[in-house]
Amino acid sequence: MNAKNPRNLKDPKNPRNLKDPKNPRSVLTHPANLRAVAVTAVAAGLLSLLGVAAPAGTASAQAFGTTAPARHGALVSGIVHPEAKGAGVSHAGQWPTLRSGSRGTAVTAVQHLLSAHGHAVRADGVFGARSTAAVKGFQRQRQLRADGVVGADTWRALAVTVRSGSRGHAVTAAQVLLGARGHAVKADGVFGSRTVAAVKGFQRQRQRQLHVDGVVGADTWRNLAAGPVGGAPAERGYVLRFARNWTKSQNSKLSLYRDGRLVKSYRAGSGSGSTDECAKGKGWLPAGTYKVLGHQTNRDTRIKGYAIRLQDKVCHPERGRKAVLRGDLFIHSNMTKDGASRWRGNYASEGCVKLSPNDIRDLFSRLNSAHWPKNLTLRVG
Repeated sequence: MNAKNPRNLKDPKNPRNLKDPKNPRSVLTHPANLRAVAVTAVAAGLLSLLGVAAPAGTASAQAFGTTAPARHGALVSGIVHPEAKGAGVSHAGQWPTLRSGSRGTAVTAVQHLLSAHGHAVRADGVFGARSTAAVKGFQRQRQLRADGVVGADTWRALAVTVRSGSRGHAVTAAQVLLGARGHAVKADGVFGSRTVAAVKGFQRQRQRQLHVDGVVGADTWRNLAAGPVGGAPAERGYVLRFARNWTKSQNSKLSLYRDGRLVKSYRAGSGSGSTDECAKGKGWLPAGTYKVLGHQTNRDTRIKGYAIRLQDKVCHPERGRKAVLRGDLFIHSNMTKDGASRWRGNYASEGCVKLSPNDIRDLFSRLNSAHWPKNLTLRVG
């Protein structure tokens, strides 16, 4: 504003200053101007709901002292940072709510984040009395409601930004969540090149919501924590999970779970080096859930010996490319039709999941003991 302007709104001596509480004729208290303010604020709100930026000079609800949150990101020097898209917005429906009795990977991540903030607690995935006490201590420290429940506000306060070169419990928390999403990475607390690759891989899967930069900021934390890794009860029965390694597809991991608990993990490969899910015979197994259609120990086709048949999967590539049907999908090894080993240490496959002969025999033995559950599925992150 012009300092010489006698009607300057920021001039404390101006009798028409908007912020002068003693002035009975302040602009905000004038009836005509109140109507104008209301109309302007409603118009700005409608534009915001429609996803249209308000024109320069249009008043926002916050400018007039209301508590309506900003919807389109935190501005820093006039630029909306990609990880600040949700700043000030309640994401209670996206962040998982965790409390006493919750179990799972999201609980483990919260426990690591508490330790990162100086409230050390054992990261065992069980939200017990010690975790509740640690959460309350953190909440009091941050002047949050100290109820011991990890909701959206507590998540946002816990989730510090980590990137290449970061170290510590917060990095471990991110790595744990990445692993639960099917991105194989060692939870060692070191944010190195493999963690960067895993983060970018996860962000690419959610390009509409996330900026692919390899940095775990607010939006990436929320997307990692939300959904099935949250505080929901563990699923019952057996399930297979395949965690794809984005830097070395032949060093991925297949794991067998029972009632949400890990039974055994195996080194596995998928594809022949390509991470393109829609590349037949080259790309690795597409993300999704697969029904197990059957199993054999004496298969005699191009895939021989021990084999678990998976349902076909339709792969949806980038715009402009037709959908691709990925068929002939198996969990298999390199064997003779009688199950004898022909293993040469090569985990490459034509888009299937490949184990060593010893590992696939072990997997079959465990599933034989479980009488091959009819609802057995494979989850690929």
